[in-house]
Amino acid sequence: MNSGKTVTIIGAGIAGLSSAVFLTEKGFKVTLLESSPKAGGRAYSFFDNEREMFFDNGQHILAGWYENTFEYLRLTGSLKYVNIQKSLEVNFINKKKEIFKLKCTDDKPPMNLIMGLLKFKALNIIDKIYLKKITSLSEGNTEQFRKYKNVKELLKALKQTDNIITYFWEPLILAAFNTSPENVSPELFVNVMKTGFNESGNSNLVIPSADLNKLLIDNAMKYFKDKNVTYKAGAKVVSMDITDRVNFITLESGEKIVSDHYISAVPFFSFKKLFDERVYSENDYEAEKMKASGIISVHIFLKEDMPDEMIPDNSLGMTGLIGTTVQWLFIRNRRHLSLVISGADGAGLNDESPERIFEICKKDLSDTIRNFDKAEISGYKVIKEKRATFIPDRESENYRPPQKTKYENLFIAGDWTDTGLPATIESAVKSSKIISNIILN
Repeated sequence: MNSGKTVTIIGAGIAGLSSAVFLTEKGFKVTLLESSPKAGGRAYSFFDNEREMFFDNGQHILAGWYENTFEYLRLTGSLKYVNIQKSLEVNFINKKKEIFKLKCTDDKPPMNLIMGLLKFKALNIIDKIYLKKITSLSEGNTEQFRKYKNVKELLKALKQTDNIITYFWEPLILAAFNTSPENVSPELFVNVMKTGFNESGNSNLVIPSADLNKLLIDNAMKYFKDKNVTYKAGAKVVSMDITDRVNFITLESGEKIVSDHYISAVPFFSFKKLFDERVYSENDYEAEKMKASGIISVHIFLKEDMPDEMIPDNSLGMTGLIGTTVQWLFIRNRRHLSLVISGADGAGLNDESPERIFEICKKDLSDTIRNFDKAEISGYKVIKEKRATFIPDRESENYRPPQKTKYENLFIAGDWTDTGLPATIESAVKSSKIISNIILN
């Protein structure tokens, strides 16, 4: 007789790892399968022999409203690796080398944001007159915004000036959605605004103090060992035997695995491969229609320590660049800068050579950072994650499946499932939390 307590999870990305942790905590016997040699999915670190250091495959920023992620980090013992701002604070530098600080006040949300923007010196008096319009984003039903095709159209309807869009909305949207405003669903955008600015502390940025392996993976693996979770790397699922439920799954090795529950935690571009054509079409799944959006990270190393005045008064080592291809700059240390280009496909850079990307980055830094052209560069590293996220336009919302399927013992986890959030770490972990609650109930 089935105990109801065995679960097999397919995919050891963040959704799979967090599913395994949440269900293990509730007394389930978990088997976690990963087709590749490593866990972490699209959030991992790799060791570079030349530099003798770990590189993340991309800079990940968390936020104060990542409650499910923080629970996962707490359970695995990794919460100590995050630095949390006391309030949202970001510096911006434009091509005139002017520095502007955006800092939320201690007022209750959303007034903390509005008051912060009123004090934001990058905005002029005309910009600030229209700031009161944004209160509608945290009020009422998201359905009222359905009449707009995308966020670009919504912002224009809210009378947001080009200057506000350039200095606030575009950087925020690129950071949260990994694409530009014209590619973002208004409903999804409003949901994130409500979530991010509905409680004090939710909008605060959280920057990891450790690499992604240490933050998200290594301690989870120790947790699995301590809790007797079965983890199998290089275990590719080639078929699922499905009637009115999943009866068993078969691995490439020929091994058959039988469990009470099954969770698919693979990314959207791998989802279709789990099913035969009949099952996939009968369920009207369309994950393969989702469009990917890439992120490029560029690490630049200096021969000498960067002087403090080059990038002064920097909150958590993070600075936004305005009017450049590079959107974000992170100070790892005085000789190591990490740059981020979100929506790299939209910028036409996914297929560019590392040399060309480095030259673009070097020019952007020279155009914005005082005296950067005098700094001697000792080396650089370009890292591309071409399918980092999906493009969260309105069309893609139709392709995001719920976590519960019509099969009583099959569930779908992942940042791309219908969580009401863009493709973030929190979306991945939230999907896992939803599934653990469904199975428990």
